[in-house]
Amino acid sequence: MGAVRLYDKPEQFAEMMARQLSESLGLKVGSKIEEPLLLEILLDDADRQDGKAVISLHQTYDTYMAGGDLNTAVDYMNNIARTTVHLRMENEMKKIDPARVYPAVRDERYAKEAGRESPILSDPFLPGLRIVYLEVHEDFCKIITRKLLDENPGLDEEEVKKRAYANLKASGWVEPSMRLPHPNRPTCVLQVFADPPHPIDCQFLVPEWISRYLPSQYLIAYTNRKTVLLLQTGERMDTAHQARDVAVKSAFKEMVERSCRLMPSPVSDRIYWVNNGKAKLL
Repeated sequence: MGAVRLYDKPEQFAEMMARQLSESLGLKVGSKIEEPLLLEILLDDADRQDGKAVISLHQTYDTYMAGGDLNTAVDYMNNIARTTVHLRMENEMKKIDPARVYPAVRDERYAKEAGRESPILSDPFLPGLRIVYLEVHEDFCKIITRKLLDENPGLDEEEVKKRAYANLKASGWVEPSMRLPHPNRPTCVLQVFADPPHPIDCQFLVPEWISRYLPSQYLIAYTNRKTVLLLQTGERMDTAHQARDVAVKSAFKEMVERSCRLMPSPVSDRIYWVNNGKAKLL
């Protein structure tokens, strides 16, 4: 029997979350009428002109609807809210630490939502995805926005992106945490890249690593913020039709959908077919 959800509608979920956050943070919290899954937290800070922080509930709502665990959703949102309020109220957090910046892959919808208050630094990637830039700490990540760049006159967009990829390369290739052969298709091996020490989404774009670590043909999905799934196979995938056939018959498509639906912080259930360095959406 599936989990019983008390807050199926976005408006109901947002209203409940606003109450929870208000009690947890001791601050006034409300949702936007035109977009209920965006919460506004009114900061008790007389030195700030804007005086508010905006939190997106879209990822939290998707996770709740997938699993039905309300307590997990509330805890997850409380952590995000505390981090966001901390970032907005601490002046030192306006500084960008170039040594901690990495590129990461996010859904286009996330990039649009995150940039409502201030456009974020991002680049087009594969269909439905964008590359964003994060300052990574042990307990939280800070997304690099153009407003944050303005607070750091010694840095510009080009330098931040350059340092992000330099940090990625300096950290080295991260091996998959699991390699799982398919029980009925021995040429198919699922590689699971999970819980890496830093965002590794873009390690699959580094030319020298492509030739050293990746096959000429494979399927890849950026399912969750800390999970990338890659299917390597000895079967031919010279055409999109062949690639789709492998994705379905190897159960890779099913695993991608389950990971995105059930695991925390979903990004996308899209599958991309890579053939000799060129990626296409299946």
